[in-house]
Parts: sequence; C-alpha cells; structure tokens
Amino acid sequence: MEHHLRRNLEINENIRPQALLQALSLIVNPSTSDSTLSSILKTLTLSLKNPNTNPFLSHHILRLFSLLFHHRLQLPHNLISTVREFSLLPSTSARSLADSLACLSISDINVNDESTFLSLVLRPCISVRHWLLLNASKFDIRPSVLLTVLLGFTKDPYPYIRGVALDGLAELCKCIVVEDESLIHGCYFRAVEFLFDSEDSVRCSAVRAVSACGQLIVASKQERSKRDWSDALFLQLCSMVRDMSVKVRIEVFSALGKIEIVSEYILLQTLSKKASSATKEMNFPGQYADKIFRIPASSASFAFLHGLEDEFSEVRESACRALQTLAILSADFTNEVVNFLMDVLNDDSTAVRLQALDTMHHVAMVGQLKVQQAHLHMFLGILLDSHSLIRCTARKVLKLTELPSLAMFKMCVDGLIRDFELYPQDETEVFSALFMVGQNHGKFLVSLINEVSQMVEPSSGGKLGYDNARKASYLVLATSAPVSMKQQTCSIPPRIFSYAVTLLGRITRSLAEIVDQRTLLTYLSYCSRFTFVSASEFFKVEKHLEGCDVQLIQRCEVISNYHIRRKLQLKEAESSLLDFQVEQNKEINCVNIILQAVIDIWPSLKLGLIDEVTRTLRNLKAELAMISDNNHSGVLLP
Repeated sequence: MEHHLRRNLEINENIRPQALLQALSLIVNPSTSDSTLSSILKTLTLSLKNPNTNPFLSHHILRLFSLLFHHRLQLPHNLISTVREFSLLPSTSARSLADSLACLSISDINVNDESTFLSLVLRPCISVRHWLLLNASKFDIRPSVLLTVLLGFTKDPYPYIRGVALDGLAELCKCIVVEDESLIHGCYFRAVEFLFDSEDSVRCSAVRAVSACGQLIVASKQERSKRDWSDALFLQLCSMVRDMSVKVRIEVFSALGKIEIVSEYILLQTLSKKASSATKEMNFPGQYADKIFRIPASSASFAFLHGLEDEFSEVRESACRALQTLAILSADFTNEVVNFLMDVLNDDSTAVRLQALDTMHHVAMVGQLKVQQAHLHMFLGILLDSHSLIRCTARKVLKLTELPSLAMFKMCVDGLIRDFELYPQDETEVFSALFMVGQNHGKFLVSLINEVSQMVEPSSGGKLGYDNARKASYLVLATSAPVSMKQQTCSIPPRIFSYAVTLLGRITRSLAEIVDQRTLLTYLSYCSRFTFVSASEFFKVEKHLEGCDVQLIQRCEVISNYHIRRKLQLKEAESSLLDFQVEQNKEINCVNIILQAVIDIWPSLKLGLIDEVTRTLRNLKAELAMISDNNHSGVLLP
C-alpha cells in the first residue's frame, strides 16, 4: 500500500486534492519509511514551485510541510535545504512557511557556542532572529555577550524584534550579577528610550525592561543613592500611566507594584488632586519626552488617581493590586489609599471590587487599616454583595479591622447580622467573623451584649428561639466575651454561656480552626459558673484581660483531658522502665509519677474544678492499687 501511494504521488505532475490526502496518510503513519517521506518532500517541493499549481492547493501543501516536520524530526537537514529554496520564492506564504520551518528546525541543532548563535541570529530570516532572541536564555552564552546582542537588536526595524529584545533584557536583568554598572545603566536608559516607541507592544516590553533594569540598579546602590534611584524609577513609570494603550497602562501599574522604596512626598502626590509646589523644581535621572532627559518629581501627580478612575476595569484592577505593596510604605499614604479604596468598593466590575478588598486585607494584615466612620457604611454595604467571594473577602477584612468607637462596632455587628439574614448559607463564615470581631473589641462587646441580653433570654414559655438569625448571632458574639480565669468572673451574665451550648454544633463549625466541639463545650460549661460583675468593675480589676483566645481554650482543653494524659504518661513510663530491664525500680518510679500528678492537679483545684480533680484522683488511686497488687520487691508498704 505504501509503495502504491508513493507511486501515485511521483507520477502526478500536477498534484490533486486526492493526492494530498494520500500524502497526509503517509506522513501521519508512523510505519512509513524514511525513503517514502523523502520522496513526498521532493514531490511537494516540485509542486509548490510549479507555476501551474492551484493557489488553493499551495496552502494545503504548506500545511503538509509542517506536518512532515512534526511527525518525522529525523529530517531536519532536508527541511533546512528546502527552506532555503523557499526563501527565494516570490510567494509571501512560502517565505512565511520557510521562516517557520527554519525556526522549528533550529530546535534540533546543537547551539552550544557563541559563534554559532551569533551566526544564526544575524541571518536575514526574521522569524529565525525572533525565535533565537526569544529563546536566548537557553543557549550557553556569556551574559555580557548576550546583553550586547540584545541591546543591538533593540534598534531592529521590525517592532516584534525590538519587543523581544527588550523582554530579553528584562529577563536577563533578573538573573545576572552586576559587574559593570555603566552597562546596566546603559540598558536602563536604552529601555527608557523605547517608552516613546510608536508601537504599543514595544512600549509594553520597554516598561518591563525599565522595571527590571531599574530594580537591578537600585539593588546595587547604597542607602541614600538607593532611595534616589528608586524614586527615579517610580517617577519614570508614573510618566506612562496616561499612555494611550490599555495594555501599557496595565503593565505600568504592575511594575509600580514591584517597587519597595519610595519617598513619602512622592507617594502622596500620586493620590493628590493638585500638584505640590514643593516638588516642582525637583528632577531625577530619566527621560520625560523625546528631548527632555530629566524626569520631574511632578510626574507622580495624579498617577494612581488616574489608575483608579480609568475607563477600563483591567487598568483599575491593576492599580488596586499595585497599591498592596506601596500602601504599607507610609502611614499617611495608607490612610489616603484606604479612603480611595472605599470608593472603589462601588465599582461596577466584580474583579475590581475584589482586588480593592484584597488590598485592604493586605493593609489590615500589617495592622495599618484604619476605617473612618464616614466610610464605614460603604464597606458594610459590600457584605450584601451578590458575589460570595466578595462577601467572604470583606469578612476577612473585618476580622482584622480595629474599630475606634462603640458606634462603629455596633454598625459592623449589625452589618454581619444582615449578611446572615440575607444569605443564610454564609452562617459558618459570619459566625467566625462575629467571634473574631468580638474578641478584638472586648469592652465594646461587653457593652453591646449587656444591652441585648434580654433579647437572648428564653421566652415566657421556656422556648429559647435561637433559630432567629439575630439572636443566634448575639449568642455567638457572646462566646468571645472576656473572662477572668484568675478571678472566675465574667463581664456578661454567665447564663448566656449556657444558652450558647444550644448552638454548640453550629459554633464549632465556625471555629473549627481554633477548637473542637468537646473543648468548646468544656469552656462554655466552665464559664457558665463564673460570677457576673459590672463592666466597670471587671475592667478595673482585671488589668490583663484574658479574652476568649486560643490560649484560654487550650487551658480548658488541658483541664478536660487531664486524667487521660496522666494515664498515658504512666504507660509511657512503664514502657520505658521495661526497656531498661529495671524491674526492681519500676514501682518506685511509678509512685513518683503519681505523686507528681497529685502536685500538678493543684491549679485545677484552685480553679474550682472539683469534678475533674475528683476524677483524676480516683484514677490515680486505681493506678496506685494496681502497683501495690503487683509489688514483688517489698519496696512499697502495705
């Protein structure tokens, strides 16, 4: 069959669609011999050169050449020879295919030395040049040589060659060690030149190169000079935030977000609605226009203001993301950022709102999030957003937010409860947020719970009625109320802790990362026996409050599991003694452990945990009786 199909192809001077199908079947068949494939290559080449070949079929012949290479990689030399012939053809599509095949065939050529790479990269084939520059990092070339090559090709007349050369500079600057500062400075200012290129794609590449080269320069400088160069890089990028290309603007804000050192007065200018007179005379190394080779400090004016108000949501999202890093560099700048982000929460784009919340969460994690009461209602409105991920992120921010007043605390609690009422499926996350917000604001929590304590009381018929979202929320909030372990007092009516037991399963699911159900039950039962004191007296006496934090819960867990752990310690001690074959001293060691256990339960006795202490003593007595029964050494007295 193979011979028959091959013969049909060879005798057809004017190739037809049926012959192309036969060629295709032979190319994709892995059992086709190399001699047949070579014959197909020759036939297709002759057909393509034939002026009588239908142009429509020429396109399909070119596709067969690509398939021939992909399926039979052992023919690169034949293909390269064919490519050279194609490059002389007048057909644009043929020359294009020649470029593509040349690039593919290079992947099978061993380019291990600089001379081979340089000879290939200087070939007139544009796609070969593009492919080599794109994959330059894969070749064994000295960084200094590669840097020179890339700098040279930034002047290439073809835009996508200039772009890939600039991207190569950016990648190279991320991994090289600075040996010649003047060379890196040259790379930086060459990249700055192309910020004014007429092609959008080249300007995008130039932004990436300016960012990478600039950061390499900053890293190589000392303290004062480091800040000056970082400011210069920041200003140079800020000069591009009003570029006509959306992609360039997105790239600019992405680069701005990578800068870690910026002077405060420059940062504040980016969100100011008027330029500062103090910065008008200040200039930094850079290029502001084609013939202006100093960058003024006023370049930063309105930069992020423009970004956050850009007509394209992708740009607004990129601007919000950039502020994650920059917002924590200055306290004054942080406050301005938060104020603007509150307005961004009303954005039409879900992605932008989510990114604004992510940025606020990042600021909150470093303890710098301060929300003004005038803006709080905007933030709480996002808790009712129809997008679940938006609501989830907003609750994460609330958990870390410090609220300066009781009124703001009440607003937040009410916002979370309305979230729960509107979206019952959010119960677990809402309860978790209520617990954390209450834990972080002990005094406000006590005041609120004492106000609403009558609401959580059972009805006259004895029904608790905690299916109501608001009542259940208040109970969850109450579990985080501060208590005094030392004084065994609490600042809210202790019976509320016993009411919370009715929601034990639901609360446990919300606090799964903190506590298990058994420990939580122990804690609630323990606190329900405390003495209630007024808030003023409680906070006056208890200077160091013990809120419902992880350490407190762990202490309750220790109490509840005390006797179990002691039995395990006894068994471990016994096993250890058996390993050492010291039978005659086993009883003495066990008795010492038991005596130590009696001493260790004294704190539990002071806490009034009579039941736990009694249970532990009973277990220890049983262990002592067992040792006495097994005593053969006569050491223990009857």
